[in-house]
Amino acid sequence: MSAWTESAVAAAAAAWVWVPPDADEVRTEAYQLARYPDRYFTHPACVLWSRTDGPVDELIDEVAGHVCGWGLSEVYWCVSASTRPAGTEAELMRRGATLDDTAQVLAYDMTDGLPELDEPPGISWSVVDDAAGLRAERLINAEVWGQGGEAGEPDEAEIESGLAEVREQLADWSGFRVVAYLDGEPAAYGGCTPVDGVARLWGAGTRTPLRGRGAYRVVLARRMALARAHGATLALVKGRVATSAPILRRAGFRSYGEERTYKIAVGEGSAQ
Repeated sequence: MSAWTESAVAAAAAAWVWVPPDADEVRTEAYQLARYPDRYFTHPACVLWSRTDGPVDELIDEVAGHVCGWGLSEVYWCVSASTRPAGTEAELMRRGATLDDTAQVLAYDMTDGLPELDEPPGISWSVVDDAAGLRAERLINAEVWGQGGEAGEPDEAEIESGLAEVREQLADWSGFRVVAYLDGEPAAYGGCTPVDGVARLWGAGTRTPLRGRGAYRVVLARRMALARAHGATLALVKGRVATSAPILRRAGFRSYGEERTYKIAVGEGSAQ
């Protein structure tokens, strides 16, 4: 019998946050705020979760003070069913916050097996474990996550550092990345971090000119198979509503709610 009840999946989703060791962080009993270095393809500063029964206006003002102290003028704020106070989302919007992204929390119970995902001809794949794979990963990330492919060629120091991290994770399969190639050209990429039986699937995307040809499905199928082979029984994704979520639902993933991310200005000139 599977252990992945609805409440267990919800708890696994709520526990999933990512803060790299070189990020600045403020973590209290009420919230977790992180400032990410520029080299990451993510928001500069983000409230990863907030759960408190205190006044919502004081919570937002406190976060704004930290963000301004970092020299930033805006912060992103993740809101889900577990967010407290209950009025957080309404207060963010009252202050002028705009919806930046909506993700569905999607999960697939792998206890009894994997979904059948066809892998079209002409697509190859590999686990990232060398310099060529790292360069392919960087190219795809740069284009998919809004950098227009202009992130620049990584220097040897970056490659060496990246390889050390990749190989450390592969030594015990605490994390891995997969790249799919269409006729030899880097097409799609995705990462996986297995934690307590949960395969956290992240960062997946396909370069725009190569979409619709099955590369995303290959990256999804291979990550799930590798994670299950190394002990994971639940695949968990926070998929964008307009892009990856429909593919994941067709693959048999179930929805367990939404996470919405708002962008709000802070400091002088922001709404109070």
